[in-house]
Amino acid sequence: MERTLFVFEGEIREKDYFNSLRSAFFDNSDGHVLVSYCNDIYELFRVLSEDEDLDPFEIIRELNPVIQQQDELASLRRDQISQIYLFFDMEPRDDHYSSDKLLDMLEKFNDETGNGKLFISYPMVEALRDIDNHEEYLTRTVSLSDCNGKKYKGLTVARGDRVYQDHRKIRRSLWLRLIECNVKKANFMTCNDCTVDDFINGQYPLEYTADSLAIANSQISKFLPNDEVAVLSAFPIFLADYFGRKFFS
Repeated sequence: MERTLFVFEGEIREKDYFNSLRSAFFDNSDGHVLVSYCNDIYELFRVLSEDEDLDPFEIIRELNPVIQQQDELASLRRDQISQIYLFFDMEPRDDHYSSDKLLDMLEKFNDETGNGKLFISYPMVEALRDIDNHEEYLTRTVSLSDCNGKKYKGLTVARGDRVYQDHRKIRRSLWLRLIECNVKKANFMTCNDCTVDDFINGQYPLEYTADSLAIANSQISKFLPNDEVAVLSAFPIFLADYFGRKFFS
């Protein structure tokens, strides 16, 4: 049986949220393999930059001691993996962050049937909890000074809707709302001639028209110069990308 590999930066929260969406949208997940890389995207960039011929699958499997303990992955061959999806944080205050590295990784990981497809949470996975009013979310940002783990986690608890704080409470109906507002925001961020009201009033169809590289370029050109990051969650964007037009119809 072919398998789909899902690679997460962290060991707990990312898997919890993913298992929530998986139970809501995937009827059969027997072929899903979930692993934690337990390091950030910039460490993966460093390893890959040392040898461009390295297979990302082998790096993910062999270079992390936690992954080596996950027997299901250790026993798999590369030809048994049909798709790879990666979920990492932007973390703009990471000592090794650079915009060029982020863009390079998104260009390298742009095909789930090849090296894998990368989805970034801005500024980190807790973005999924940083939502209250769905219209206000279109313009919700976080200052760079708040983009570290402890401060941002506390901020999302203070200003986010409590229903999103617990992955066990996010049922399919709530995931659909999260998909709608994150798709609208991604499209708004990458649209150069539209206003917030255009999206609030439905002037643009609810269809995912952005892509991960366009989103990152928008963050770099429109938000980082103002010392802020536009909040956006990777998981709803993944669902919109994965299911495509059929999902929205």
